[in-house]
Amino acid sequence: MITGSLVPNITFFDKHGNLDLDKTRWHMQWMFEKGVDGLFLTGSYGSGPMMTNDERVEIFRLAKQVAGGFKGKYIIPHVGCVDTKNTVELARQAEKIGVDAIASVPPFYYKHSEDLILEFYKDIIEAVHIPVYAYNNPETSRFVFTLNTVRKLREMGLAGIKDSPVEVGFLSSVFYDVKQSQKKFDIILGTSKGWLPYYYMGCRAMIAGMNNYAPEVMTLLTKSTFAGDTATSEKAYLVMMDISAKLHFTDSTIASHMALYARGFDAGFPRKPMQLPAFDSPKYAELRSVLQNGFDSLGLKMETGDFQK
Repeated sequence: MITGSLVPNITFFDKHGNLDLDKTRWHMQWMFEKGVDGLFLTGSYGSGPMMTNDERVEIFRLAKQVAGGFKGKYIIPHVGCVDTKNTVELARQAEKIGVDAIASVPPFYYKHSEDLILEFYKDIIEAVHIPVYAYNNPETSRFVFTLNTVRKLREMGLAGIKDSPVEVGFLSSVFYDVKQSQKKFDIILGTSKGWLPYYYMGCRAMIAGMNNYAPEVMTLLTKSTFAGDTATSEKAYLVMMDISAKLHFTDSTIASHMALYARGFDAGFPRKPMQLPAFDSPKYAELRSVLQNGFDSLGLKMETGDFQK
């Protein structure tokens, strides 16, 4: 069972759109040092659909290498592609590298029937010997998981689900169905929103975008929750929700880069067509103030870099 606070970490590129492995390595290590429990690679935040398979494998290898310097860190590559062949190939490459598990959205862009989605996951599960997770993200995949779908996938050997919408009716039904059936099946929140109520329901892991730029806040939230420190966890949860709301003014990948720059770190570039606002935009100063206020309210020191925009 995967537990703790993981990150859908962003992938760094240079201004020409090439992978920037040095900055990506720094970011992974920095987040681990700040208490992040694992990496969810090349998903939406990580620009996976904008990358070649070879580029994604480079990121998988890098993550495995960085995690080797720490104890007990999870590495979960997202291997989902628009087709089965490339997804299976990525899954096999990830397994060879020695990751802990893999995850995939349903094949996207085209709209597929449930039978074809089930066959897609069956092909992945049969291709590897490590846990396979479904990644429920209907906004990008055009497929909506139901309890019935999850039951069928569970019977096929699916290890669990990463759920991004965290819609209470669906997710609670899946959780209590698993509990009633006494079957082993992992449920990971695909966001930090809802962490506390779902934790009390029984969920023990989340993949939180805020770990990209404020891992200190997320670590305090997670550790205080597991320790039963209700006062601290509730305060940290409210601060997390406030920061999150104020950073939802643009795409989450862009916001993560901007927040790192706001802290004074050289956060590279996203891959075009994504672009950062000009560095003289007042938004960076605004984000720095949002983050500083959040850290101050929790009694946390906000480390800053010396990058000059």
